[in-house]
Parts: sequence; structure tokens; C-alpha cells
Amino acid sequence: MSVINTNIPSLNAMRNLNSNSNLMAQTLQRLSSGLRINSAKDDAAGLAISDRFTTQIRGLQQAGRNTNDAVSLAQTAEGALASLTELMQRGRELSVQAVNATNSTSDRQALQKEITQIQEEIARVTRDTSFNSIKIFQPTGATNGASTPLSATEQRIVTDLQTSWLEQSEKIIKDYFGLEANGNVELNIIIEPDLSGPSAYVSFVNGPTNTMELHIDETVFQNAYTAIDAGSTTQKDSLDQLIAHEMTHAVMAATTNLEEIPLFFVEGTAEFVPGGDARLNSVLTALGGNNGTNQQTVVDNIDSMDVVGDTWGGTSQDYATAYVSTRYLDSVATGGVPAVLNYLSDGADRTLDDYFAQANLTVGGDAITTSAEFVTKFKAEGATFIAGMNLTNDDTGAIGGADANGGTRDTTWAGTIPDTANLTDDPLTGFTEIWPTGQTTLATASMSFQVGSNVGETIDVSLTSLNLADLNLDGLDVVNLGNTAIDAFDDALTTVSTMRAQWGAVQNRLESTLAVTSVGIENLSASRSRIMDADYAEETATLTRAQIMQQAGSAMLAQANALPQQVLSLLA
Repeated sequence: MSVINTNIPSLNAMRNLNSNSNLMAQTLQRLSSGLRINSAKDDAAGLAISDRFTTQIRGLQQAGRNTNDAVSLAQTAEGALASLTELMQRGRELSVQAVNATNSTSDRQALQKEITQIQEEIARVTRDTSFNSIKIFQPTGATNGASTPLSATEQRIVTDLQTSWLEQSEKIIKDYFGLEANGNVELNIIIEPDLSGPSAYVSFVNGPTNTMELHIDETVFQNAYTAIDAGSTTQKDSLDQLIAHEMTHAVMAATTNLEEIPLFFVEGTAEFVPGGDARLNSVLTALGGNNGTNQQTVVDNIDSMDVVGDTWGGTSQDYATAYVSTRYLDSVATGGVPAVLNYLSDGADRTLDDYFAQANLTVGGDAITTSAEFVTKFKAEGATFIAGMNLTNDDTGAIGGADANGGTRDTTWAGTIPDTANLTDDPLTGFTEIWPTGQTTLATASMSFQVGSNVGETIDVSLTSLNLADLNLDGLDVVNLGNTAIDAFDDALTTVSTMRAQWGAVQNRLESTLAVTSVGIENLSASRSRIMDADYAEETATLTRAQIMQQAGSAMLAQANALPQQVLSLLA
């Protein structure tokens, strides 16, 4: 059909040409922008997905920057703690130097000046260390940690020490040995769950010393208290005598060169305060009876404790041997054991050999001028001495009693260390007591690092409040209490080392988080790129096709527009 008004082929060619023009325009837009999606109409679902990817990517990028800032804060804290460690190592070194006997008071005062400077620098570092105005060791809002009070057994031990044990022990040692600390000696009382051996012991460095510790086994005392509460009186008296024994060590450590004295005299003197007849009788019974052979076995055991540096075995037989040898010395020495102790306490370097060298002691016609000569004499006469002891009466054989010295002291099992009811937190005149107070955790404040792109993706770190007092380094005195300073620095180094380890672990965790974040950003970006970015190979191919189609479409439209002219031939 030949018509003029409606040119269908022209309309069709025009429609195809417009469609191709739109495709070419879209391809040119993609090629010029580099994006496959330039508006929502290009891919509505893809645009929504890519926007979510963009949210995650930008969030992770900021989280990475946050994590890097957190690492920097952790490095700042760890660096400050490293500085504190170096300061405290130097302080401990000076404290060890100060306790050496070769230093005069003026030398120690000079060392104290450097200690004071170290204290001030530790205080400054803990006070001023900050990151972006955040005080790392003085965090805002820090709250005190929970305090763990003394257990019921610990509190009962402390009460008994304050009520009677310490006061009575010190009084008996002074009354019967003439020995007393000078009042400037620090006695740190430490109650431990299990000492794995002794029921109690005194620890110190370099006697005579002005710093020592009395360690007490909580489990042993708890078992004794259980028996006491059930009606036992022997257990109660045993605890009295145990503390008296250890306090003898404490007074000797404060007044004599205890580390250079043979163990038979050290332990025997401590046994002589409460008396050791019952233990000796028990040992002889266990060996087979109180006869010459078994008596000599006890005596010959002195070979394990007669030389300075011997290791104390701690068996009942060891205590029995030390007790008998000291009783024997008390019987042959002019003035007895008190005279020996008074001589030893008059010079910081005096030894038992020094005592025998000047004592003009003669036993059975034999001159005793050394410890070794005394031991030889004891081994020769000790069994006979034991045979003359009454081990079965009520007398414990303690110093000042009827059996040992013909004295009037009550040396029955119950009366050797009498109880008083004088509760005070300062029962000793020769010592300054440091009482256990339980455990208190340092104050902390929480800091939350946002290390992810979503709510709740955080790493929480506790900032611990730290200052000179928290480290127990505010009262150091190496002039008079050098050993206490050593202990204080040891404890402070432990605290700081623990904190350094915590910050090191935080750094490792943050760096691991940073690596995971980087991988996440990379993979999300790749996914978004596949949705959003134009594929130039595909788009250039599409553009070439569109251009060809555009040219062909224009040519065909011209042909279609010319078709109505054929009607003129019909009119002609």
C-alpha cells in the first residue's frame, strides 16, 4: 500500500536510531566516568548493594585509622613502662649496694639521694605520660579494684600474734638471753597458704640486719586451730613455742652475724627458749630407747650442722641434736649461752670461732679455742650429758628453768611461753611490725577502641592507675632499711612487668585486628568494583557497534524518508 501521510518505515527507522543513540550515550557516559552504574536507572539493585559495600569499606577504613591510633597509645604506655623498669632496676641496684656492710652511713646517705631522684622520676612518668591529652596512668574515672580481706584463719593468727605470742617471746628472749633488737628493725609478717615444709621461718639477708620477714604457714595453723577448738591444749602451747623459736631467730638476725654461725648453735638456741626435752625423748624412743648407742647417734648428728654453710635438714633428730649441743655449751661456758650471745652481738662480724678464741674455756682439762674443738668435745661427752638429763619430768629443759640452770622460770609445757591478753598492733619494742592486710587491686578505668565498622565491634582495654604509692616506692630508706627497699623494688618490678606484658598483648591483638581489617577492605572493594566499575573492553565493543548502527540507522532513515516520493510516479 502506497501512502503519503504515514511513513511506517521511516518511523521504524527513527525508533531504532533513537534506541541506538540512547545506547551510545549510555556507553559514552560509562567510558567517560569509568562507572557501570551512573544513576539508579542503570542498575537499581546493584546501586543499593554497592552503597552497602561503600558503607562497610569507609567504616573499615576509619576503623583501621582508629586501630593505628590505639597501637600508638599502647606503644606510648609500653615505652613509659620500659622507662619505669630501667629506673627501678637502678633503684634495686643501689639498694643492694646500700645493705653491704662496707658502706658507712654517709655512703648510704649518698645512695639515698639518687634513690630520691629515682622516686621523683617514677612519680613524674606515671603522672605525665599521656596520649592525645589522655593520662595513661592517671585515667579519668578510675575506680578502685576489689579488696580481698584476710581470711578467718589469717585474722586469727594476726590477733594471736598481737595479743600474746610476739610480746611474750620477745620478753623471754630479753630476760633469759639478754638479747633485744634496737627498735629500728622492720619485721614483715607474711602468712602464706602452704610453705611446703616448715611451719614458720624467718628470712633475711646479711645479719645483723634491720629488715626481715616472718613467714607463717596458714594451713598448719588452721589445722592447729581446729584441734584447739575441739579442746586440745597441747596444740595451743605448740603454737606458742613455735613463734618463740622463730622470734629467737629474728632477734639473733637483728643483733648478730647469724649467717656466719653454725646451724647447731642457731637452731639450738632457738630450741632452748621453749625447751626441747620432749622432742629429744621422742627421737630417742624412735631410735629404740634412751640408751648409750642411741644417745651417741643423736650426738654424732652434729656433723651435719657444725660448719657454716651446712644445709639444715629440719628433721626432729636435727632439732634434738642442735638443742642438746646448745644445752651442753650452756653448761660448760662461763655465763652460759647468754654470755655467748652477748659476745656475738657486740660486733657485727663476730663468729662462734671468735668467741671460743677469747673465752679461755677449758672442759675436762681440754682447752676449747674453736668451734671444731667444741664439736669434738661434745661428741666425746654428749652421750653422757644426755644420760644425765631428765627427759620425762614436767620440765621442758628451757633456759632459766630448774633442769637447765637451776632457775625458777616456769618451764612446764604449758608455762614455758605464758599467754597474755594485751591486744595491740605494736607488741614488739625492738621491731616495727608490718601486718598483712589482704590484697587490693589497683584502680582501673576502661577504654574502648572502635576497631570495626559496626556497633559493638570494639576492643576494651583497662587503664591501670599507677603512681609511686601504688608501687609502694614512696617510703624508701636505704640508709636504715635497705632490705625493705630491695623487696619493694622487687614487688614493683613484678607489677610493672605484668603491665608491660598486658600492653604488649594488646599491641599484638590490635595489629592482628588491623591485618584483618585490611583484608576486609580489599575484598569488599573488589566486590563493589565488580558491580560499579565499567568494563572498558565490553563498553568499547558496545560503542563501536553503536557507532556503526548509528551510521546505518541514519542512512536507512534517509531511504525511508524518500519512499513517499514514489507516489509522484503514479500521479504522473
